[in-house]
Amino acid sequence: MNILCIGPANPLRGGIANFNTALCRSFIRTGHQASIISFSLQYPGLLFPGKTQYEEGEAPADIRIRSMINSINPFSWRKAVAIIRSASPELVVIHHWMPFLAVGLGYIVRRLKKKGNFPVIAIAHNVIPHEKKPGWKPMSRYLL
Repeated sequence: MNILCIGPANPLRGGIANFNTALCRSFIRTGHQASIISFSLQYPGLLFPGKTQYEEGEAPADIRIRSMINSINPFSWRKAVAIIRSASPELVVIHHWMPFLAVGLGYIVRRLKKKGNFPVIAIAHNVIPHEKKPGWKPMSRYLL
């Protein structure tokens, strides 16, 4: 089966990136063809409280990772849809963990469902955000 995982991956750091990489690697080990579509920009500086969003070290050699989704650039969302369609995945696995990112990811999912038969599974790591911000509930609903 050809599977595309959409979510953060190396060089981005964090628990969701690690989970996404492990999930993709698990698919590969069980005989599937799997790769990751990741972010070229995950969080604008305004939303990232830490020092760096990036992992040190080399990217995993056993997984194809394409960093192309810019969380604040809708043109990158359209490009991601085109690339996903051209890959003809039999399954798309998308990660949800922050409402801000649900807008772009929701756009991608809606376009995939509208113009093709792309089964999509969402792994919701954080349906209810740790912080309460105006508009975050509708953003999450848009994706889910």
